[in-house]
Amino acid sequence: MEDINISSDLDGGMFGLTTPVGWGGWIMFVLGFILSVIGILTLLGFLHDDPPLPILTAVGVLLIAFSSPTKLQKTLRELRAKTLPLDVNWQQQKGGTELTSFWNSATINRPKVNDRSWVFPAPKREKWHLENRYAADEPEELIQEHPNKIGTPRPPTISNYAVATPIAFGLLAYQLTISMVEEEQMLIYILIGIATLWLLASFFMWRRAQSMMDTPTSTIRSVAVGGAEIVGQVRDGPQYPSTVVVDGDNSKSVDDLVAWRWNYEVYKCRKVTTTDSNGKTTTREECNWHEIRSDAGGTTFTIHDGTGGVAVLPNTFSSKEYGTHLIQWECKHDFRMKGLFTNIMLSGDIRRHRWTLWGLKIGDPCYLLATLKNREEQALQAENIDRTLQNSLLEAVGEKAPGFRPRLEKGTELTALGSVKSELEYLIIPTIALLASIIMLGV
Repeated sequence: MEDINISSDLDGGMFGLTTPVGWGGWIMFVLGFILSVIGILTLLGFLHDDPPLPILTAVGVLLIAFSSPTKLQKTLRELRAKTLPLDVNWQQQKGGTELTSFWNSATINRPKVNDRSWVFPAPKREKWHLENRYAADEPEELIQEHPNKIGTPRPPTISNYAVATPIAFGLLAYQLTISMVEEEQMLIYILIGIATLWLLASFFMWRRAQSMMDTPTSTIRSVAVGGAEIVGQVRDGPQYPSTVVVDGDNSKSVDDLVAWRWNYEVYKCRKVTTTDSNGKTTTREECNWHEIRSDAGGTTFTIHDGTGGVAVLPNTFSSKEYGTHLIQWECKHDFRMKGLFTNIMLSGDIRRHRWTLWGLKIGDPCYLLATLKNREEQALQAENIDRTLQNSLLEAVGEKAPGFRPRLEKGTELTALGSVKSELEYLIIPTIALLASIIMLGV
């Protein structure tokens, strides 16, 4: 199999401005554009009866920016459509929202696009060596999507995010300025708080991205005890994973999941009454999704990169990222005894019920930052391990160490880095926003 050279596609360059993809993205774009125009009209005084509302333009600009995928995500979707057209078409046809019961307004939703799926073809199940799952494939060759074959992507310096966020923050600051009464600085402190939270969140996202881009990826054949970055394909472990039954409902069952998480939420509405300074009382309805219960689990599996496999204990990882949901069920009424009991226990008007499942399936791509340690003798004997393979004597676990935070993610390094941003966007822009907010205190 020939090496893949897509280094030019993975280099984001200076500019990475993108446009929406799909009707959902374009709806968000149009909504953002409308809000931006309304906000600008209030600023210019064309809407004489309304005060200036630059915050509308701020929200609109953010909607426009986040309506589009990143440059790398768009590139990967185009590559995936070329290399795996059948898989992409199948996902498009299978995805979407299906009405399963008109009377109960019950629906099942599956995503049409999975940005964490394979970009390049992966070994098919019939070519796996399940009788010796830790041995190399034949011929021994790294999977096509391994970072050692295709390289590590780099985000563009300036994307939609770099254009939108400074504009939105500036408009928010202006909104707070014109809303302040004389010598009142409380709103400035709110602005400083927003900028501080933005910088802190950006810093942790930047640190995560840097650890992925700067940590060399090990080949499983030569992996050693200690911390390592591993990219490979999820394959069977010593025991095949049992069927996952969501919230005890057999109609919500999914097979082949080696790591999973689900939650159950209700859409609850309530009446809220407020009284203003003039004694005028108003009543409004507030509706929100509330999580009622959740569960998570996993089964030991094998991650294989073509050169060999290693056992993974998913339940030892506290940090897991599965990307978009696998399937989502929603209905108006939950007629099970458990559902009726939930309705009785919860106060308020419950309008909808929703169950969402995320997970990692056999055959999926997987990215690990893990601690490799020696397996126990009992586990080696139970599997009748070939002890001539060094990697078969190890297991990947989520044990933390100073400066090392293990995690398990669905996808390869390529797809896991699809949404990362540049240092300008992660660090410099939020820092400037914070400094500008502090300076406003002295103005």
